[in-house]
Amino acid sequence: MSIFNEGYNKSNNYFIKGFKNIIIDSKNNEFIDLTSSGGTSLLGHNNTILKKSLKRFVNSGFSNFALPNEHAKNFTKNIKKIIPQFSKIIFCNSGAEANLKAIRIARAVTNKDKIINITGSWHGSLDQFLLYKDKKGKLNKLSDGLEKNIEKKIIYAPYNDFNKTKKIIDKYKDKICCVMIEPIQGCLPSYDGIKYLKLLNNYCKKKNIILILDEIISGLRTNCSSVQNEYNLSSDISTFGKVFGNSLPIGFIGITKKIENIILNRKRNIFFGGTFSGNSLSMYVSNEFLKFVIKNKNKIFKNLESKSLKLFNGLNRYIEKNNLKVNVIRFNSVLRIIFSKEIPKDRLQRDFLEKRNNSKRLKFINYLNKKKIIFPSNGIIFLSASFSSKDIDNLVEQIGYALRKFFS
Repeated sequence: MSIFNEGYNKSNNYFIKGFKNIIIDSKNNEFIDLTSSGGTSLLGHNNTILKKSLKRFVNSGFSNFALPNEHAKNFTKNIKKIIPQFSKIIFCNSGAEANLKAIRIARAVTNKDKIINITGSWHGSLDQFLLYKDKKGKLNKLSDGLEKNIEKKIIYAPYNDFNKTKKIIDKYKDKICCVMIEPIQGCLPSYDGIKYLKLLNNYCKKKNIILILDEIISGLRTNCSSVQNEYNLSSDISTFGKVFGNSLPIGFIGITKKIENIILNRKRNIFFGGTFSGNSLSMYVSNEFLKFVIKNKNKIFKNLESKSLKLFNGLNRYIEKNNLKVNVIRFNSVLRIIFSKEIPKDRLQRDFLEKRNNSKRLKFINYLNKKKIIFPSNGIIFLSASFSSKDIDNLVEQIGYALRKFFS
């Protein structure tokens, strides 16, 4: 295999098409997709809105160009209907790029360069975040080739432990440009961290520290809104992406009037360029999708909540009935199987608890693959609105049996 990207050398399946919650490989095998295109698909593969908008784009004679365009203006107007607190939107090519430029903004407006990242948060494959803290508190690299001494620019604070987080913020408050967190973490998607989020939000506000909320996963997927709007949090810089693109690559940053004024008044020259940032194709397709979601939000999100709760309850009942050494957690339509009897409070504890079961977990994933179910390699299950009640019943039966096979 000539492709060096992750996954290609290990994969026996090369996919070519899909519909609803099904993807089809080059041998015409159909698989249930529990990744929903890495969380980017809210309505399912080849959904009607995607097909219609692509067709309209081509038939209307629109062109995809890297220039200011009307489609971006229209899309921004609809974005501000669901996250009105942001005065300016900055379009990017991906969620990772949005996070990279969000940090650039924070450094520019504060003249400080250190970042406090909350453990367990994933902000894309940026050099600054390809590090992790082990149980001894040591920073380790997830990749070679990182900038020398890059670990000196980042400080980790423990998720779900506000007292320790507060002490770390107090220690470094004069050196940090921001505190950064995924309000809903893919490593532990649950409602258990909401209290911690509120405490962190209030403390950053009190200390006049920029809190960057990375809502790449949770933006729009959270009841046609965001975690910050659902739980009355405030963030002067936030990042979004994933489902906003309706399966097309997208990312964007929202900044408040406060940050906008600092940039203008202090004459900060911040570079936001990128060939496909705000390109007309992504902007048009995303806007058509967002208009549809806003118009039909009650139906879409009621359906998603119903199916997600059905899968969550069904699997946990199966687990309890068969006394299996696993748990299922969820936040809205984002779910995760914890391969441990104990539910962890953070990523570090989760890794420790699951470590002994890693070989069983891999066997479980391979087994599901043979049963034509794609279980996400990163463990994050994203449901789309294309799953039916019958699909969920089938998943409970198939996943439940696989769990019993390896985790009794």
